[in-house]
Amino acid sequence: MAQDQQLVDPAHAAMVRRMSRRTFVKRAIGLGLSLPAVGSLLAACAGGGGATPTSAPAAAPTTAPAAPTAAPTRAAAPTTAAAAPTTAAAPTAAAAATRAPAPAATTAPAATTAPAAGATAAPGVSAGKKYKVSILNKEMTKDEIVEALKKEGEVNVANWTYTANDAIVGRFQQVVKDEWGVDVKCNYLPSQSPSVYLTNLYTASKAGNPAPYDCMNIEQPYYVEAKNNGITQDIFPSDLMPNWEPVDKRFKVGNQAVAFQATAFPIVVHTTDWFKEWKDLADPRLKGKITIPEVGDITNGGHLIGLAWSLGKDYKNPDDMKATVDFLLNNIKPNVLKVTTDSAEMQQLLRSGAALAVCFWNSLARLEQLSGQPGTDKTVYTLPSTGAPVINGYAWIPKNAPHPLLAQLFINWRISSDGLIPSDKWPFKWQENKGAWSEIFEGVLYADQEKDIPSWFKDDYKKYYPPFSDYDKLKAVDWEYYVAHNKEWQDQEAKGLGL
Repeated sequence: MAQDQQLVDPAHAAMVRRMSRRTFVKRAIGLGLSLPAVGSLLAACAGGGGATPTSAPAAAPTTAPAAPTAAPTRAAAPTTAAAAPTTAAAPTAAAAATRAPAPAATTAPAATTAPAAGATAAPGVSAGKKYKVSILNKEMTKDEIVEALKKEGEVNVANWTYTANDAIVGRFQQVVKDEWGVDVKCNYLPSQSPSVYLTNLYTASKAGNPAPYDCMNIEQPYYVEAKNNGITQDIFPSDLMPNWEPVDKRFKVGNQAVAFQATAFPIVVHTTDWFKEWKDLADPRLKGKITIPEVGDITNGGHLIGLAWSLGKDYKNPDDMKATVDFLLNNIKPNVLKVTTDSAEMQQLLRSGAALAVCFWNSLARLEQLSGQPGTDKTVYTLPSTGAPVINGYAWIPKNAPHPLLAQLFINWRISSDGLIPSDKWPFKWQENKGAWSEIFEGVLYADQEKDIPSWFKDDYKKYYPPFSDYDKLKAVDWEYYVAHNKEWQDQEAKGLGL
């Protein structure tokens, strides 16, 4: 958020033109300028600047990090996981007509208009500039954007469940109020089964209805599937998303999607002192003491890939994956206490000793260790020597989203340091609940963001998160292949489990 708007003299403008946009943004942020203020400086110095960095994904790294035995990351859930509620259901044609969406993408660029007499720009917003909004294929003045935001009024965000869901909502709504002077409502729709979101999107698209969601914040393979089904769209470049620019290129997919996580992966969380590999789930000492994920979504798919690696198999070889699922059904199934992806249930089972190992995400171990609850200091994960598949959350906007401007503002905020690394500006007492903080934060998106880790968490950050310099060691997955073939594995498992 903006602090003070600074004037630009000719010498400074000339200096800006000699450096790349990305370099200028990084240096300006390093000097303490907010991103809206940086955007204003870039606009004032328009006409120069270096080459725009590529947005193509980085080549997939092939090795796994040597991580500590207890390091976590991702979202643990309350006891219920909601599919899209009625407020986000695909509206009928009649209901859609009563909405006040932003102008259609085919609208010609708007003419420059002066602010109303006596009008004052909201903090962080330049009243005189025009904002390129590619998702609408137009340029808009500050006043036009404010009016469009008022008409949109709300934004539907599809994400997971977090302990501090309400804090996400409250902080974003305050950011929009502070930066644009508009009161809006964020409808945060939490679920631990993101595949439901895609089903709802496909249904709305086939019926010719507006999308039931404005902003998707779910794992990368769901974006790949949605893209292959033609329901994604270009959302960048956009002057409403200046925080997209400094994100490392490995976390951007073309002009459509950007990560808001960097170090999330499925793993076996356990309370033993001997567990090392996914294949150890077959150990007789775990008889009736483990949980495995529900069949059908990325949590289970990620664990099947990890198990394949643990067995020395290739997930891109159909015979190898058949053998992997057979191993699960013949050797691991006898040890299963429950099939679940309800993290609150897994926490209870681990704390009571009813389960010694659960298949979930690395954040669960961190959430438990930082909870302060008795016995949770022994809840850890061990990164297998064969690696774990990194599966980060990506933000994107589906076609026909009814509130595209607020969707862009949400993405811009979520990938900023303020949105990525919860601070005391949020309506939550983080220092009294470090677990909730560590649940939302999943690693920085570029090296300079590490300076924004709060001082009270710096020691825990070093313990539980790989530094940005080690990101190349995380093991990537071919998501196009996964999307095309994972159903084969999951169907085989479901049949073997009698589901």
